Order: sequence, then C-alpha cells, then structure tokens
Amino acid sequence: MVIVVKIKKQKIRPHKKKKEDKPGAKRNFKGIFKIVLWTILVAGIGVGIVAFQYMFVDSDLFNVKGLDVRFYDEKNVLRKESLDGVEDKHVLGANIFLVDLNNLKERIEADHPELRDIVVRRMLPDRLIIQARQRLAVAQVYGDRPYSIDKDGVFLPYTNNPVEGDIPLISGIRVAGSRSSAVQKERIKKALFLIDALSVNKKLSKYRIKTVDIADMRNISFFLSAKDAEKVEIKIGDSEFIKRLDVLATIMEQLGQDIERVKYIDLRFEDPIVGPR
Repeated sequence: MVIVVKIKKQKIRPHKKKKEDKPGAKRNFKGIFKIVLWTILVAGIGVGIVAFQYMFVDSDLFNVKGLDVRFYDEKNVLRKESLDGVEDKHVLGANIFLVDLNNLKERIEADHPELRDIVVRRMLPDRLIIQARQRLAVAQVYGDRPYSIDKDGVFLPYTNNPVEGDIPLISGIRVAGSRSSAVQKERIKKALFLIDALSVNKKLSKYRIKTVDIADMRNISFFLSAKDAEKVEIKIGDSEFIKRLDVLATIMEQLGQDIERVKYIDLRFEDPIVGPR
C-alpha cells in the first residue's frame, strides 16, 4: 500500500534589515565638539598669559619700592641697618620677579667686604630682603695705615668693633694697601690661628695677646696684654700652638707674682726655658 504525503508549499519572503544610522553624522558631531573645545581652551590659555603678564610684569604692583636690610651683630641679634650703594637704578623700580638675586648678592659682596653670609630674597609684593653678618675685627696689621682684619683674614674698610684699640697687632709684616701676597696671607693666617687658640684656652682666660711678631715664621713670638706680663716675650715657634699654650698656662700659674722678673719664656723645646731679666 502506497501512502502519498502532500507537502504544503510555503512562500519564502526575504527578511528586511533595519536601517542603521549613518556613522558619518556622529563622527562629524564629535569632531566639531573637539574643535570647539580646543578653541576655547587655547583662547583661555592666551587670556591667562596676557593677564599674567599684565599682573606680574607690566603692572607697577610688583615694582621694587625698597630694600629691607638686616645684619646679625656680635650677639647674633638681627638688626635693621642701611646699606649704601645698593638702592640704585638696577634695583629700585625694577620688577621684583626680574631682579637677578645672584647678581645683586655678588655686587653687595664686592662693595661691602665687611659683610659675610649674605642672603637676598624677595618679599612680595614690592620689597627685597637682604640679610648678612658683619665681620668683626680681631686683629690689626700695618700698611699705609693700620688695617683691621677679621678671623678669616679679610681686610675691613671700617669696623664697628667697640674694642678696636685693644685688638692684637700683627707685627713683622707690612701690607701694600689692603691687599697682601700669598706669603703674607699665610703669615697672617698663622697669627690669627694663634690669637684664636689663646682666646679659647680656659687656663689663660685672663690674658690676651697684645702683639704677635711674625717677622720670622719659624720663630713666632708674642706679648700678652696683662699688666704683670706685658713685657714678657713668649717664644712659641711655628707649630703645636695649642699644646704649647697649655704649657704656658702651667708656667704662668707657677710663676705667680714672679712673672715681673721674667724677660722671656721659650716654649719651642720639650723643656721650656724661662729667661730672667
């Protein structure tokens, strides 16, 4: 028996695709937005630069109107002072941001050797701060006139030291003006070291050096300022100052009032020599 199956024919219709949005429209919109954003940003930066230039460069608000000068004195107290030769056309009236602080510091150092540890800084809106330490005279040396020098051997054009007349005199050398040769500087340096070594020796605290003779560097000698010993020559040589000063302190203590009968004390040898008058 044969079975016949009849298949119903179905019409096949093509599937219609949804219309997609055109990508070109979105891309064009994003591009325009970026262009507008960058244009606004660049314009803002330009306006900011112009405003910055006007406020900080062209405006008189930041022009230097004065200098605030302060010195540390011998007691480490910061005091206001005046500083001649600095408030000139290179500084006053100039824009505070355009002032070359290093150049100003170098000019102050050249014009004012009596100052050290100089610091220059800005104080907005219109002042410059200058801080420094004054060099103090610790000795004198002769040239065409007596010159005061500080502990570093710097020649001072003037000094505010109240005991200038009582500071030690370095003799046996004469300098040409306020300048000295390398050899003279080395001699002065050694004399200054001796002066400082005695000043910090607690055993010799009541004594000060009156004169240091450095005519012969191998045989340096000095005189003390104390009345009972001002005529006693102390021969100390050219080295071991600290050790020999300790020996001197012991000898001075042993001599007591008899120091007036002593002409010299020679510390250059292992056994010191005390020469009578």
